[in-house]
Amino acid sequence: MNSELEPEVVAAIQNGQKIAAIKKLRELRGLGLKEAKEMVDSYCSKNNIATPSVQKLNSGNGLILLILIGVAGYFLYQFFG
Repeated sequence: MNSELEPEVVAAIQNGQKIAAIKKLRELRGLGLKEAKEMVDSYCSKNNIATPSVQKLNSGNGLILLILIGVAGYFLYQFFG
């Protein structure tokens, strides 16, 4: 197995796009998901490249709270204003 990765794959890794790198490697070499992921992980490990951690997306609770406060403020203004 060739351990050197294609320039497009390396560029994706260096841009923090690990999933894109895995997809590109699979496309270029016809590999399975597990093998491509292992190769990308190995490259990151050998070259001391930290992979970004997965972050939970904001669920929008802050927006809902802001809307509720706005509605409550409107009704208070109408009632006391």
